Amino acid sequence: MKRVILMIIPALICGMVFTGCNRQGVVITIEVQDQSDVNTLIYTVPISGTVFWGFVDTLKQNGTGTFELNLKITQPSFIIIRDETSVNQVKLLVEQGENYFVSMKPEKNVQIAGANEKGQMLYATFPDPEFVELELRKFVDLRNDTISLNFVRQKINELKQSDMLKFQELLDCGEISKSFFNFVQKDRDCYYASMEARFLLIKMYPSLRAETKIEDELFENLKEIYDHYPPNDDRFIFSHFWSEYVNLYITEYKQFIREDFDLQKNRELRDTEIFHTHIINEAKKHLTGKRLEFFCARYIHFECFQGSYKGNFEKEFIQLVNQFEKDYPKSEYSKYIKPYIDKIIDYHQIIEQPFEANMLFIDNYETIKTLEEAIKPMLGKKIYIDVWATWCGPCKVEFVHNDALKKMLGENDIQLLYISIDRDEYDQNWKNEIKYHRLSGTHIRANNEFNLHLMKLFSKSEENPYIAIPWYILIDEQGNIMEERANPPSQLVTGVTLW
Repeated sequence: MKRVILMIIPALICGMVFTGCNRQGVVITIEVQDQSDVNTLIYTVPISGTVFWGFVDTLKQNGTGTFELNLKITQPSFIIIRDETSVNQVKLLVEQGENYFVSMKPEKNVQIAGANEKGQMLYATFPDPEFVELELRKFVDLRNDTISLNFVRQKINELKQSDMLKFQELLDCGEISKSFFNFVQKDRDCYYASMEARFLLIKMYPSLRAETKIEDELFENLKEIYDHYPPNDDRFIFSHFWSEYVNLYITEYKQFIREDFDLQKNRELRDTEIFHTHIINEAKKHLTGKRLEFFCARYIHFECFQGSYKGNFEKEFIQLVNQFEKDYPKSEYSKYIKPYIDKIIDYHQIIEQPFEANMLFIDNYETIKTLEEAIKPMLGKKIYIDVWATWCGPCKVEFVHNDALKKMLGENDIQLLYISIDRDEYDQNWKNEIKYHRLSGTHIRANNEFNLHLMKLFSKSEENPYIAIPWYILIDEQGNIMEERANPPSQLVTGVTLW
C-alpha cells in the first residue's frame, strides 16, 4: 500500500459527523471525493476480531452520496475499506461505541476523523504489504546469501522502535488512548515477527534443497520468535498479519523441525489428494479455539481461491469443508467459503460428462510440430487461434466472453482453434478445462517441439525464444497470418472487431 498524504478535517465537519455516538457498535461514514462513478465499496468483515481480504462484504452508496457502514463488534478490530479497483483503500483500527469519518480521494489522499484520529492517520502512512516478504525485499537482497541474521534483526528492531516511538509521542500528548496504543503495539509485534520469521525460513531453503543440515542457529531463532509471540495466543489474532504469521508456523516451521522431514517427500505430498488435509491436521495439533477456526477457514478459502484462478478445482476441499462445518456448525466464515466449494462441486459434475459434439480434436495432434501443420486440416476458411494454458488465469478470464466470440465468428464464417501449451503431465487438466469452460471448437495440445515453434514465432527470436499468453492469431483461408496479435474476446463486448 502506498503512503497516503494526511490532511486535517475541518472542525465543522467533525462536529457534524460525531454527534450521537452509538455505544452498541461502530459507525463508519465514508466519502469518496471526485469519483461519482464509485457506487460500491468492499470492506473486510471483522469476524471475532479477525481481518482477511477474503472475508468481505459490499457497501452501497446511500442517498446522500456517502457510504455508511454499521458494525457490531465486541472487541477492537481492523477494518480494510476499498473500492473495487483498490485505487482507494484505508485501514482503520475501530473500537466499540465509536464513530469514524473517512474521506478518500483518487490520488490516495485520506482524511480520517474520530476516536484516536491522529493515531489512525499515522497508521495509514505505514506500509501495508499483501505479504510481508514484499516489504522485507525493500531493505534486504534475498538473493545475497551473505546477508546476516544480525543485520536483518537490527534493521527490523530499528523500524519497529521508530514506529512505536511515534505512537508513544501521541500517547504522551494525550492524542491517543492507552488501549489504542496497546493494540497498535501488538499489531507491530506480529508484523515484524512475521517478517523476521520469513527471512529465517528463506535462509533455510538452500540447505533443504541441498539436503544438508540446517544451521541450528536458524532453528533456535525461529523458536525464539514463536515462543515470544505464540501463534496460539489471542493477543495477536486481530492483526492483519497474523494469518501469514501462523501460516508460516504451520506449513513450514512445524514441518521443517520434524525429525522425519524430507523435502522430496514433502514435494510429493503436495501433489497428492491428501496434502491440504495434512496441513489442517497439523494445525489441529498446534492451534485451538477461534485461532484454529480462523486458520482453517482462511487456509481453505485462500487455497480454493488460488486453485480457482489456476483451474485447480481440488476435490479434497469438498470433504475438508464438510468437516469444517461439522466442527464449526455456526461459523460465520462458512458463507465466504461456500461459493468456492459450490464451484468445485460444479466443476467435478461437469468434467465427469463426455465431451460435447462441438469439442473437436485434430487426429494425431500429439505429433504436430508447427503452426502450418496444425491449421492444415482447417484450410479453406479463416481461423481464429487462441493460444492458452490451464495455469494461465488471464487466459481463462477471456473465456467469460466466449458467447460474444462465437457470435462474431459465426457471422464471419471463421473457425476457432484452441492451442494449449500445457505440458504432458497436465493432459487431463487440459481436457477437464475444455469441458468446464465449454470450449466449442478444435483443440490441440502442443508438444515440446510445437511449443518451441510457437515461442520463436511469438518472440521473433531463435536464440532467446519466449511466449506470452493469452495470444490470439487470425489466419486467412490460404493459411497466411492476417493478424499476428489479433484482438482478444473481451474487446468484442466493446464493439472492437477481431482485426
